[in-house]
Amino acid sequence: MKRNKVLHTGLGLLVAATGVFGLAACGNDDGGSQDSGTSDSAAAEVDVKDDLENARKAVADALAEDDSWAQIMLASDVDSPTVKYGLLVVPYSYSDAASRVQGTITITDGKYTIDADSAATGDTWRIDQDGKITEVSE
Repeated sequence: MKRNKVLHTGLGLLVAATGVFGLAACGNDDGGSQDSGTSDSAAAEVDVKDDLENARKAVADALAEDDSWAQIMLASDVDSPTVKYGLLVVPYSYSDAASRVQGTITITDGKYTIDADSAATGDTWRIDQDGKITEVSE
């Protein structure tokens, strides 16, 4: 059991370190077009990608059932979708790769974004309703 945990932890750290070095290399590129978000290749190296995609799926599934909600809350303390405080609360918990995933999602005309902070780098990443991931720059 300990061996599996060590292997999983080591693999997670290796993936995070590879992402950090890859993003640092992309950040030093002076050529090419300047874009408001990140390139698709950089987005593929996001360590919180699974967390963002799972959060987006939870929101999309809830909206597929009832698209009248203006806000949906992601929470780890519910087992099934429920209504609390006038919000639809859906089950969701994030991995150790993320230090934070936005808990309350506001939906406007079917459009929404979800932010997550990388535990390894502190960078904030955003996914939209279409699944496009970009780095949030201040």
